[in-house]
Amino acid sequence: MSESTTIRWEQDDTGIVTLVLDDPNQSANTMNAAFLDSLDATAARLSACRDTVRGVIVTSAKKSFFAGGDLHDLKSVTPATAGTSFEAGMRVKRSLRVLETLGRPVVAALNGAALGGGYEIALACHHRVVLDSPAARVGLPEVTLGLLPGGGGVTRTVRMFGVVEALRKVLLEGGQYGPAQALDAGLVDEIAADQADLLVRARAFVDAHPESAQPWDVPGYHIPGGTPADPRLAARLPSLAALLRKKTGGAPYPAPRHILAAAVETSQVDIDTAFVVEARHLTDLVV
Repeated sequence: MSESTTIRWEQDDTGIVTLVLDDPNQSANTMNAAFLDSLDATAARLSACRDTVRGVIVTSAKKSFFAGGDLHDLKSVTPATAGTSFEAGMRVKRSLRVLETLGRPVVAALNGAALGGGYEIALACHHRVVLDSPAARVGLPEVTLGLLPGGGGVTRTVRMFGVVEALRKVLLEGGQYGPAQALDAGLVDEIAADQADLLVRARAFVDAHPESAQPWDVPGYHIPGGTPADPRLAARLPSLAALLRKKTGGAPYPAPRHILAAAVETSQVDIDTAFVVEARHLTDLVV
């Protein structure tokens, strides 16, 4: 089993595990090779220790929560290494899937900016609390970098908000929301006054929800607004393509087109297949 060097495991005597994101070699946490190994190791440990874990809080020792993907790694991908890049993305999604299907409450305690991969980690948690700070921002700005959220961001936001609202709120604009805006938009669930309050609120959720699951893992759940099989959504899809052309001025920007396609496609399949679809779109963009 790989070793965790960038995620600290702190378990108290009540059974709550706090996972502290803290890369010792960087001023900010990023989704680099060390983090991938740490996430794998942490997911395996959570699975093995599930019976002794009452809940999980994910937070950060840095000023920001998590800075997202490592752009140096992404820029180095070539057609020859595309398979390795694809598998790295799938590793992230598999480990985060363990977190959200643990059957225990998992809370993201966002003490600072959670953008891109950082917000994707938060999306895999059952509850999101953000610190009331000017430095705290949440969102998925990948489109502004010519990329798409490849850590489950497309798949989960589509299941949270529906195809149209996910595209409008987070995926195509790439906006960064402050705490109050994020709460209003449904990107987070609570705002904490200070660092102490952040952990108090996270613990309160664990206490109140001893068994937690994502809405999309509850039998009978339907994606808001339906899937393209629903005639009402199908009728709106051409207008989304028209909106995309208007936003890009007809320029051949690949990222928005891949995001639109990924949102529509991932809404039509089960979540594990959706992760593969999402990863393929990201790999194509990275290459």
